[in-house]
Amino acid sequence: MKKIITILFLIVPFVLFSQKRDNVFGFATSNTFTYCSLQDTNFFNKVIDLNPRILRFPGGAVGNYYHFNGHGYGFDFEEIKKFDAGKFLKRSKGLARDAKIKGHNYDYIDDFIKLAKATNSQAILVANMFAENDDIIKMISKIKNNNIEIVGVELGSELTNRYFFQKGYTIEKYISTAKAYAKKIKDLDSTIKIGVVVAPLGKKGNHRHNVWNKRISELDFYDAIIVHSYAKVIKGTAEYGQMINEELEKGSQGEQFEIYKDRMNYFFKNIFPEEINTYTQLFDKPIWITEWNLQMSKITGNTMLQALFVVNYLLDILAKFDNIELTTYHNLGGRDYSGSIFKNYKESVEIHSTYYPLKILSILFESNEDFIISREIIQNEIKVYKVYYQNKLEKIFIINFSENSFNYFITDFNFVKSYHSSNLYDKADIFGKLSLEVVKNKVNMNNINLKPYSFNYIKVK
Repeated sequence: MKKIITILFLIVPFVLFSQKRDNVFGFATSNTFTYCSLQDTNFFNKVIDLNPRILRFPGGAVGNYYHFNGHGYGFDFEEIKKFDAGKFLKRSKGLARDAKIKGHNYDYIDDFIKLAKATNSQAILVANMFAENDDIIKMISKIKNNNIEIVGVELGSELTNRYFFQKGYTIEKYISTAKAYAKKIKDLDSTIKIGVVVAPLGKKGNHRHNVWNKRISELDFYDAIIVHSYAKVIKGTAEYGQMINEELEKGSQGEQFEIYKDRMNYFFKNIFPEEINTYTQLFDKPIWITEWNLQMSKITGNTMLQALFVVNYLLDILAKFDNIELTTYHNLGGRDYSGSIFKNYKESVEIHSTYYPLKILSILFESNEDFIISREIIQNEIKVYKVYYQNKLEKIFIINFSENSFNYFITDFNFVKSYHSSNLYDKADIFGKLSLEVVKNKVNMNNINLKPYSFNYIKVK
């Protein structure tokens, strides 16, 4: 039976970092401009309200084959056949077909520029490493000519995967092209940072991933390493952020999601910190996580569980990992159900459960001030993040993973904004809503009752 827990003290010591890390609040735009129209004022204004600080273009897989000044992504299907042994040829033809149907006879970089300017976002660009031409230089020049700051360039995306290896793509080929691109970019603008692709961890012996990472670690022509991060909470086969097949746990839906929640918290407590620590020891470079999400699945997509995951991920990075320099959530918009915040829905847009929690969290990035953030854990289920500006507490974010509500004692607060639901498996409606409410302090309250399964923002006086 659900009950109310009264919190009297905190039991886990916290850590502090001083920071102004706008680049952590970023979003990838893979497929976004094919399926989400900037003429749709609902979509356009919702993205502006989200307040992204950085946008990624063209995206991951599509970025590997993008050609400047073509229609849409400017795909060269012969190039894709040559370098990709996977399913991207079929996907690219589908994207090109949909772009043609929609009359998109222009380069999607134009839409990207419009969105970046409207949101006052900076840019991170992905280079096509196969074409070996000057497209990335042309992209940089066009973005800069539109007064958009470029934070960095990714030299490819997920080029360690077996689809490229099966076509004969090797680490030595990558290094040769990467060095040449890095020189071109630095010659054009030495302030633009260069990120290189590193391989996933966990392989044994002389696996090609370990060989790749060793070779990259021996070099120093780059500024950061690129990592992709997806938390797997469902049994089954996962591939590049997507569940290919899934095995349901025994028990009710509620019991299944409690298992997923426990695995998710194990990810935050153990798996993710260990991965970041290993990458830091291997490369001693800042880390860019240019794709991250809960492993994409129709079971967990658009649920309260995913909503809590995304804010937990970002707040933990801000509180615990000062070597993670940049992140871009995958993905801003598309036609998928489980990853994108916005989904094309009958020529309009469907909003998913991750939107409102991220919009609440965006308040952190509205100011130009540095802040200090602390993290405290209460009874293993409740995470409290306190934000200080010039040593003054101004904001508190609380994630309640418990099925119980609890009382949080605080004096002098203005209001509490809460996004919550009765169950972790509850899915948002097409407007992105589960339960969203604001409680103002009208009578000098000093006790806030926070709902089960909730993300809460407390504005301190």
